[in-house]
Amino acid sequence: MRSLRYLLPVLLIAGAAFWFWRADSPLIKTAAVRREAALDAVPAVVNVRPEFQLTLTSTVAGRVLTSALKPGLTVEKDDLLFELDPSLYQIELKRLTAQLANLRSQYALDFEQTSTLARQQEDLANFERLLKEGNYPEVELRRRREEFRILSEKQEKDRLARQQQLSELEFSISQQKRFITDCAVRAPAAGTVTEVFFHPGELVSLGASLVTFYSRSLLVEARVNEEDFSGIRPGLEASVRFLAYGSEQYAARLTSVLPNADAKTQQYRALLSVEIDPARLIPGLSGEASIIRNRRADTLVVPRAAVYNGVVFVIEGDTARRVTVETGFRGSNVVEVTGGLSTGQQVALSHVETLRDGQRVRLAR
Repeated sequence: MRSLRYLLPVLLIAGAAFWFWRADSPLIKTAAVRREAALDAVPAVVNVRPEFQLTLTSTVAGRVLTSALKPGLTVEKDDLLFELDPSLYQIELKRLTAQLANLRSQYALDFEQTSTLARQQEDLANFERLLKEGNYPEVELRRRREEFRILSEKQEKDRLARQQQLSELEFSISQQKRFITDCAVRAPAAGTVTEVFFHPGELVSLGASLVTFYSRSLLVEARVNEEDFSGIRPGLEASVRFLAYGSEQYAARLTSVLPNADAKTQQYRALLSVEIDPARLIPGLSGEASIIRNRRADTLVVPRAAVYNGVVFVIEGDTARRVTVETGFRGSNVVEVTGGLSTGQQVALSHVETLRDGQRVRLAR
């Protein structure tokens, strides 16, 4: 009984010591220092959008005769979207065509005026000859010259007026033909219909919005923060992950870089070509990208989580040892380190903000 009385305090002290040891020995996750290519990569926000969104407006007025459009319908370039009633334009075209034919017939009968001018010109030439021979008065010749000038100017004005009338009629006829053609509204590009504003039987006014659709061609846009934009150029490799597809990574390449930053976010935009099944690339997808600006082969790297304020904790047995390192290229997951580390060493990934040099730790299994 007496021995139990002495043993109990010892057990309590030992338990307290064990508890304090565990409390001061955090459970640490580790990873090995390894040698591989270091990547200078910058993060970017990715979204997929149509190359363009287009709202077709009517260039004519009329009643909708036929249309089978509905949201979600895919259309090809030059597919018939709407057929508007062309009757009014056909009637006007017929009237203008008849008017042009009558006007041309009328002008063809004006040959007499041209003949009169030609006769006067011949007479004037004869009077000029007679004057030189002394057989015609000069005063009369001046009068004849003035009459010829007045008639010539009048006929030229009449000719220009007739030509203007013909040109205006021909333009009006071509315009009516274009209106008739425009009554058949066709898709300017392949795409997907998103909104339909008119249906068969409804009256369309000039300039009214008919249909909105997204282009079939898509753009994958990456937005890069201003501080990471240096060195971003077409041709760089990238890795893309879309939120809808979990952790799947897709190889990509920058095809173009826009030179101006977004005024609100100060982010620069680049366009990517992604190696993915086109059927999986749909408008509205978002995700993230890692754009590789440079790479260096055969270097020491550790996970990014292992480096805190230029310090790495190397785990030796059950002890954390503080090592100051210099960092180089930073990728999306790992960072290049130099000085104080060697391949295969275990470095702490958790509690790196609170660890102390020489602190006892427990390793997570």
